[in-house]
Amino acid sequence: MPGVLFPHPGTNDALELAALGPLLYLITLGASTLSLVGVAVRGWKAEGTVGLGVFLLGVAAVFVLAIVAFGNFSNDRFAPLFLTPVLAVPVGAALVVVAGGVLRSSPRGNLWLGGVRGVVAAAVVAVWVLARGATDWLQAPYGFDVYVLITVAAAVVLYLGADLGRQKPTAQN
Repeated sequence: MPGVLFPHPGTNDALELAALGPLLYLITLGASTLSLVGVAVRGWKAEGTVGLGVFLLGVAAVFVLAIVAFGNFSNDRFAPLFLTPVLAVPVGAALVVVAGGVLRSSPRGNLWLGGVRGVVAAAVVAVWVLARGATDWLQAPYGFDVYVLITVAAAVVLYLGADLGRQKPTAQN
């Protein structure tokens, strides 16, 4: 995608994407925490939320791996590499602990399968991040495509495991 949209990117081309990527990531984290409401109130299976938590923990590991692999961080555009894991770990851990252990009255689903989906989705992000390399973080789209991939993968993991069509039975059902 970046090579098609930006065949010969300059250092400051489409600079607004440098801010939009982390903003999209923050929105994804907020929506991820709202998945707990879906489990507790709407009757979704906890499998999707646990998978989402495992995915976020995997994303944190991917970004730590990217920090180690990329090396030189003299440019401030590498800041999202440091901030992403700092935000992903508490949200991911909270999703796994709360949905996997605390919400016992909710439908649980297959929590292991949710975890496996999260690991696979994180592996896809890892391949993409490492294939792009350090130089792509300094040129358009500045990691925006990585954050789009994280958002799409998070939505897929949640959708596959949450059984979103299911609702808690009411007195009228």
